[in-house]
Amino acid sequence: MRLLYSMFMLFWVAAGASAQTLSNPPGGPEVTVIQKKWSMDVRNPALEKDPIKAMKDREEEERKRKAAESMNDKRTQQGMPAVVNPGRAPAPATGDRGLSVTYVYEAKVRNTGPKPIRTIIWEYVFFDSDTKKEVGRQRFESDVSISPGKTRNLVMRSPSSPTGTGTIDATKAGKKSGEQYTEQVVIKSVRYADGSVWQSTTN
Repeated sequence: MRLLYSMFMLFWVAAGASAQTLSNPPGGPEVTVIQKKWSMDVRNPALEKDPIKAMKDREEEERKRKAAESMNDKRTQQGMPAVVNPGRAPAPATGDRGLSVTYVYEAKVRNTGPKPIRTIIWEYVFFDSDTKKEVGRQRFESDVSISPGKTRNLVMRSPSSPTGTGTIDATKAGKKSGEQYTEQVVIKSVRYADGSVWQSTTN
């Protein structure tokens, strides 16, 4: 009986140790950030439209308008009321209908550990190049498949600017982005294919 109890206790301790290892692997995230960059993507929907189709649409609208006017003229000459609304002449597609601005954040990472990675939570952090104070932080969760020793590009799009405000210090308006900020990519959490998770202990 004592032997069975001892075996049960050994099994329970071993199972507990295994579960602890599975949920919190020892050491760091075993992910190396090789490259990082960000950019601003400005798109003008008006310029992306098919100019041939837009021209044909305007021609079709003009044809219908003239046909309606001709029909109304005939009805008026016959003493009948005009019943067809000719509409307005189509306006040329000019002007800006609203720019679309998004920010693209990228990080090239390598899995330096022995286990395949499935999810990475990471942050792109910006510091003032003069004061070294943090001025912005963007947090992302990327579902990826990275085998041991392999690299992947993590690419995320966000409406938020690096500082999160969309404003730039007036004293730095003439500087390039690389001169305004110093940047760092911080790995916050890594989920592996076996279900284990590495979690950063720092804020």
